[in-house]
Amino acid sequence: MPVRFDLDRLRRTLAGQRLGVICTPAGWLPAGGNLGDLLAADPGCDVRAMFALEHGLRGDLQDGVHFDSYTDPRTGIPVYSYYGGAHTFSPAVLAGLDTVVFHAQDVSHRAYTYQLTLAHTLQAAAGTGLRVVVLDRPAPLGHLACQGPLGLQFFPIPLPVILPYTLGELGLWLRREQNLDVAYEVIPVQDYRRAMTWTETGLPWVPPSPNIPSLDSCYAYACTGLLQHTTVSEARGTCKPFEYLGAPWLEPESLVRALEGHHLPGVRFREVWFTPAFNKFKGELCGGVHVMFTDHRALDPMRTTLTILRELRRRHPGDFHPTAGFGNWFDSSDWTDARLDALDPDAFLSQTNASGQAFAEQMASLALYS
Repeated sequence: MPVRFDLDRLRRTLAGQRLGVICTPAGWLPAGGNLGDLLAADPGCDVRAMFALEHGLRGDLQDGVHFDSYTDPRTGIPVYSYYGGAHTFSPAVLAGLDTVVFHAQDVSHRAYTYQLTLAHTLQAAAGTGLRVVVLDRPAPLGHLACQGPLGLQFFPIPLPVILPYTLGELGLWLRREQNLDVAYEVIPVQDYRRAMTWTETGLPWVPPSPNIPSLDSCYAYACTGLLQHTTVSEARGTCKPFEYLGAPWLEPESLVRALEGHHLPGVRFREVWFTPAFNKFKGELCGGVHVMFTDHRALDPMRTTLTILRELRRRHPGDFHPTAGFGNWFDSSDWTDARLDALDPDAFLSQTNASGQAFAEQMASLALYS
């Protein structure tokens, strides 16, 4: 049975309120599209402002592109840029609202900015009387284990790398951990179970950002996203971002052979050649590897990440290096060539998976889905 979004409960919750809407294009609803457009067209809803996140209100911008506030030509409603550099909300704008509604699709990974937007919304609302309502969405990797080292990235409190929780649940955890004085309500996804894969939710995959165009790219991001902060291309500027990895100096045949030899669960590798249209190695032919998923349930993202890192260093010690941001993206510590050379995936996973399990135990009492 497909999951359902309780829009009737949402409308009852919002009745008579001056509303601000935080939404993204990937927050597509079977009832007719984007939540902001649906509420703006509803005579029972008084939408006073919309807030656009990274990639813009309509998803027309690449990662990292800042933009200014403007009036949405479709609805005539002011759109305030959360991603204009300040990464916060204007007290003057919030003062004219009673409730902020949040509806965004994330990718179940710490290195994604939408959970930080929710955190900043809760912090800005604390102590002001402003209510925050989340129309929740499924977690794409909710069926996987909570994995990876804790790190302070895109959230006020350290999180594991792989997050099998919804944004609504993370908001509950933040409110508890920071003791935030804010009226916060989550409207759960109906008929959703955490063990579901995305396909089992019955929802189509709508790209939450330009470089996560497919469901497989979401899984790939969990396995290869860290390569953004290395000297290897994560294949931005190609048709398979994060599913391909490579560089002009990379010898793909031996790397594929080595990766295949590890028999990693849920994933296979093949040789590929690509030329990025933008980003790293723009216009240069890159030898590389195509990460292909054979069983989403069996996948172990962190083991896959660590194995790729280890084999890249073994085969290309003179060319493959961590770059700025690697440690922040991974475990908030400094990483060098020497540390990568000494990396023992089994020992690393033993330690970090224990951290992930401890986090899961903290979340247990707040979980909205079984």
